[in-house]
Amino acid sequence: MKKFFAFTASLLCLSCMIFAEDYQDLLKEPVSNEIETIIPEDQHVTNKTAKVRLEYTPLTDEVRLYYTCHAVSFDQGEAMNTALAVLKDFQDAHEEYFGYKYMRRDSVKYYKDEKTGFKWAMYQSYVRFTR
Repeated sequence: MKKFFAFTASLLCLSCMIFAEDYQDLLKEPVSNEIETIIPEDQHVTNKTAKVRLEYTPLTDEVRLYYTCHAVSFDQGEAMNTALAVLKDFQDAHEEYFGYKYMRRDSVKYYKDEKTGFKWAMYQSYVRFTR
C-alpha cells in the first residue's frame, strides 16, 4: 500500500512538472491593448503635401497606415510604394516581426477639409504582423 501511494505521489509530481507553465511567462509585463500613434521619421514621400501616420496595436500586432495628401497631387502608385517602405522600416524597428499580411484591401478616400476648403486623399492600409 505504501508503494502505491509513493508511486502515485511521484507520478503526480512528475505530471505537475511536465504540464506546469514556465514561470518566466508569468513574470513578463502584460502587453498593452492601447493604440500607439507613430509618425515615422523617414516618410519616404516625394510629394511635398504627403504625410504618413501609423496606428499600432501591440496586443494584436496590427498596424493601420494612413497616407494623406492633396487630392490634386495624389498618385496611388506612389502611395503604395511609400506604404511598403514605411512598413518595412517598422518591421526593421520591431525585430520580433518577420512578415505581415493584409487584413483587408487598401482603400482610398477623398474628403474636403471644412476649414481650408482643400480636397484631400487618404490611402489606408491595414496589416497584421507575424512573429
